[in-house]
Amino acid sequence: MKSKSVYLILIVITLFSCKKTDLTPAWLIIDEIQLQTDEGTEGPNSHAITDAWIYLDNVPFGVYSLPARIPVLEEGNHELLIYAGIKENGISATRVRYPFYTRYETNVNFVKNQEIEIFPVVSYRPNVQFALKEDFEDVGIDFQKDPVSDTNIVIITSSMYPEIVKYGNNCGRIELNEIDSIYKGFTTTNMNLPKIDEVYLEIDYMNSNSIATNIIAKNAGGQAEHPPVFILNAQDKDNMVWKKIYINLTEDVSSEINATSYELYLLALLDPEQSYGVIYLDNIKVLRIE
Repeated sequence: MKSKSVYLILIVITLFSCKKTDLTPAWLIIDEIQLQTDEGTEGPNSHAITDAWIYLDNVPFGVYSLPARIPVLEEGNHELLIYAGIKENGISATRVRYPFYTRYETNVNFVKNQEIEIFPVVSYRPNVQFALKEDFEDVGIDFQKDPVSDTNIVIITSSMYPEIVKYGNNCGRIELNEIDSIYKGFTTTNMNLPKIDEVYLEIDYMNSNSIATNIIAKNAGGQAEHPPVFILNAQDKDNMVWKKIYINLTEDVSSEINATSYELYLLALLDPEQSYGVIYLDNIKVLRIE
């Protein structure tokens, strides 16, 4: 009898001690992360920011594809840190925080069942150095035609092609056909790149033909051209749009321990079963930290 009484008491205590948890969240709304640039020194604010890496009170809160509607169980005032995320090398499976953008900081007061929308803006970090910046706005072009190339990159203007040029007044164009089927060009800027820090390449492009790129490492004994493994795949010729890619060159650069300088090359061959292809390029940048 005594054991039954103890059992009933335990049940009563358990029932009264169980309180219903309120899991009603507040909602954080982020449609996009914008990039702000100094166009004269950094180029236009083109970007392909796809994700928000969020920290709440300096604790990782999650990575969210944009646009995002994010449930938050915390209440009251909290500090938010937001980092811009990109698809490294254009691959959806390799999403990373872009190391050359600043973070966005703000304080938010969360209230259950209420939405709060924020508008993050980032910029290039103050210590970012542009080892290469080709925006086709100057008279000359940083890319020199290779002897194997039977066509060249040319500048086209927004006044002549307003439906094509998206950034600034000009962009670059490469045309390939069955006669002029190879383009190869390389820079002659003697880029000084670090062997222990991150190095990225940014390219804006619109193309009906694929194009590849990588580095050339120079040293006292000559030069080493790395295989063209970074490929910008062709788009449907009737539905081409401007895209942006962030290519991580760190491994290629750091592997050349004896290199004294670096160049970038572009390589395009007329795609199989095609009689014509065109490639538009703009805002080609190689970035490093000073």
